[in-house]
Order: sequence, then C-alpha cells, then structure tokens
Amino acid sequence: MANQRTHAPKKYADARRTQVTPEWLAWDETRRAKASDDGWFEAAAAGFDPSMYFPEQEGKSIPDGGAWILVVEEPFTELRSRFRVPHLSMWRARPHELNSGALTANGVRIYPKQAIIATPAGDLHLWPHEYVVAERPMQLASDPDACLVALGGQPVLEQDELFYLMSRGIPHREAVMLLFDKVASLDYVYVTFPEKITDALAGAGQSLRRHLALNPRRTSRRPLADPSHEEHH
Repeated sequence: MANQRTHAPKKYADARRTQVTPEWLAWDETRRAKASDDGWFEAAAAGFDPSMYFPEQEGKSIPDGGAWILVVEEPFTELRSRFRVPHLSMWRARPHELNSGALTANGVRIYPKQAIIATPAGDLHLWPHEYVVAERPMQLASDPDACLVALGGQPVLEQDELFYLMSRGIPHREAVMLLFDKVASLDYVYVTFPEKITDALAGAGQSLRRHLALNPRRTSRRPLADPSHEEHH
C-alpha cells in the first residue's frame, strides 16, 4: 500500500523559482479545497460568519474580473452621510481580500473577503451578507422600469436615442443593450429599480432571521367593534 503524502511536493521547477511545478499546484488546490470545507465549520463554531471567509460556498465569490451585485443591506459607514446606496441597486463590484483577521484551516491561512463598489462618494466595502451576485445583470439592466445612472448622477442612456431605436421597431431590451456600447465603462454605472420591484424582492439574499431583525413587522391592530353600536336591520 502506497504511503499517503504528508509533505508538500517540490514547489519550484527551477533554481530561480520562476516556475511552479504542476505537482505542487495540484497539491495546493486539494489542500485549499479541504480547508474550505473544514474551515466553514470552524468559522461557524468560533462565532464568525462563514461567508466572510468562504463566500464561494454561498455563490457570492467575486472573480478577479469583477461581477455585478445587488446590494441587499447598506452598511453603516461614514459614507452614508454623503451618499445613500439605493436598496437592491445593482453595481459592478471588484474583489478585495483583507490582510488581517485570518482563519487557519488545514494549515491554510484564509483571510476575510469583501466586494468593493465605486459610489459617487467613494469606494464602499461590502461583506458577503450585504450583497448577492446578479445572475442575469444585463437582463435586469434592460428592464423597462430600470434606471441606469452614472456616478455623476445623470442617466447613462440618451433617452432620445432610446426612443428612436424603439420607434424603429427594436424592443426596449434590445435597444438598451445596443446603447450600452456607448457607455465608457460599466464600472462607473449603477442601476436602480422602482419601489414596486424592490418591495417585491424584499429579503432577497438574506436569511429570514436577519431580514426580520432589520425590518421588524409592523402590525396595526384595529380596535374591536363595539357590538352595541352595530346596526340591526
């Protein structure tokens, strides 16, 4: 029976340490996968939110190239005094990994991860429980009720051009997608939705416990009718 490898294989293929060996890459990938599985439970047992360290396990990982996200909970930072992030607005986010607060699992140091969005008042850091990754961002952005806004506060799409395209028989969604080509950078655009949509999506991306804690139910108790005042026919 072959002995199970307990030590890391040789990492570099050359003396100058410029090429990493395939064996080491495969070993490191396996080690990190196991650390992700074990670390989730260790973080929970220690009283931490596991999604802070392992957002990929909840579908909230932000790739290096960025991703569109919906903000489900606005964090309490000093930025709130200068700009309020609309509820369930959609933003282009980039990944960020902290350099402190590491969790060690299976010999791997894992640092907390965040998403960063560029707002008119500056960068805003979001924890995984404060956002969800938009699965079909362009479909959301092209909704007739959606409003595309530049960081300067002005609508992104030229309404005259949009009306012209639609007058030529092009559906609204396709017209919006055509005009998207004129946006210099999607990193400087965010999308808002009307209240009727955000109300319908209330609680999206949040656990029921957290949603109720942040939005306590308001019940209005009507006084019972006095039977003596009822009219009899």
